[in-house]
Amino acid sequence: MAVSPNRSSFLVSGIDQGTSGTKFCVFDSVTGEIAASHSTETKIIEPKEGWTEMDPLYIMDTVWKSIAATVQQLKDKNIDVQQIKCLGITNQMLTLIPWSSKTGKPFYNAIEWCDIRTHADNEKELDKVPERNIDHFRKTTGIPLSSLFCYTKVPWILKNVPGVMEAIKDGTCMLGTVNTWIVWNLTGGVDGGLYVTDVTNGQITGLFNLETCTWDPEICRYFGIPHNVFAEVRSTSEIYGYIKSGPLAGIPISGMLGDQMAGTVGQLCFTAGQSKCTYGTAGSLNINTGTKAVYSTCGMMTSPLFQLGKSAPIMYNLWGVVEGCGQLMRWLRDNLQIVKSVEEIETLAASVDSSHDCFFVPAFGGLLSPYWEDDARGTIVGMTGYTRREHICRAALESACFMVKGLLDGVEKDTGYPISELRVDGGMTVDSLMMQIQANFVNETVVRPSVIVSASFGAALMAGAADGINVFPVSPDKLKLNVSFPLRETIFKPAMDAHERERLFKRWEKAIEKARHWASD
Repeated sequence: MAVSPNRSSFLVSGIDQGTSGTKFCVFDSVTGEIAASHSTETKIIEPKEGWTEMDPLYIMDTVWKSIAATVQQLKDKNIDVQQIKCLGITNQMLTLIPWSSKTGKPFYNAIEWCDIRTHADNEKELDKVPERNIDHFRKTTGIPLSSLFCYTKVPWILKNVPGVMEAIKDGTCMLGTVNTWIVWNLTGGVDGGLYVTDVTNGQITGLFNLETCTWDPEICRYFGIPHNVFAEVRSTSEIYGYIKSGPLAGIPISGMLGDQMAGTVGQLCFTAGQSKCTYGTAGSLNINTGTKAVYSTCGMMTSPLFQLGKSAPIMYNLWGVVEGCGQLMRWLRDNLQIVKSVEEIETLAASVDSSHDCFFVPAFGGLLSPYWEDDARGTIVGMTGYTRREHICRAALESACFMVKGLLDGVEKDTGYPISELRVDGGMTVDSLMMQIQANFVNETVVRPSVIVSASFGAALMAGAADGINVFPVSPDKLKLNVSFPLRETIFKPAMDAHERERLFKRWEKAIEKARHWASD
């Protein structure tokens, strides 16, 4: 709910740049509610099958447009923009952009996190490690070997994009994730823009040492990458610099973290054992593991969750990514064209009492957590002559819920933390049927906050907690943000027979087996 903030309170703001769009939100620091916001849809470029790109200049255009529209909303409400005390940035992780510090122009489009052009390269890398063990580097990097990560995408850029190697030699090549690109542009670009990233975005590239929390020279050398090409690594909460132009000129940028970590912070998961799941373009389950980095035996990734200042301890999390969600809903609308709008999917799914044994595995570019198999492909199984589009829509909604259940089972095994409730956010959570299905499948309470833009909110919280900003006080050991406002919530309680739950999940696992290794030779 939008509010006009108390004049004695400050405003904090967050940019969430994602695959589907760029959202800029301004929050009241006392109530946590939205004062103004605007979202601009982004455009995906698919030059070849399996290649997914975005225009970096267009990404920045959506950032500027979202800021301008939100500022205009504040003015229309007679809210002084000067009340905005800080800006946090969160972003789609793993999307890579190479650009010139001399011209400010990209050498190539942003290569999206879901792009699988380097699948064959990843297979060659797997051939080099003992027993093709995808976890060969996990103790160093916290993640498995998969073409999702940047250790094969960076060499592809070095080899195939004209001008990059020459720029590396003369020191003018910048190669960063979306957050780095945005900060560089907001702080001046070619006129002194800052070249920085944070521990969450750095680590998830696969070229980062989880223990030292900086670029790993040996890992980079192994993959033939000059590690000094990357941005300086900073904490998730500190003043990096100031916006140089536009309606927010002079405002400090003081928070920065990847979207899934931002969503976890935005759900106020500050204590070990607390978890949340985001249902956006893809799905992501995150669980706070405290100051201990827990290495998964069940295909989850280990990464920093947040760091409240450069000298503060790092809080870690386990997380896994699932396919489907918003990406699958748009596929049903745009590719299969069985619905005219994403909203229609819930209506159709709710019109039947079940999927009638139809299962949809949305592994369009392979399976992610916990399988990490690039050669899996999407399947719809169990169809009969009775199957209608209503059943396919319901099976599509159920697919992410099945995957999240599988991840939660693995998390409890890895951490020993019992999951008593699941906090949720992301655009798909407006679908109450899907949230009820999720509660039924995991047999735990699902909690949906009134503000589902948790990533923007988390970025704003990080920004407001930075030394020198201090909108949100931090505990003396710098492990926890002290926020006092409650989050209004909708609760979904499980309502499914245990035998039926077990039966469905066994059928789901059978469907997964049909999708695995489909594209292998």
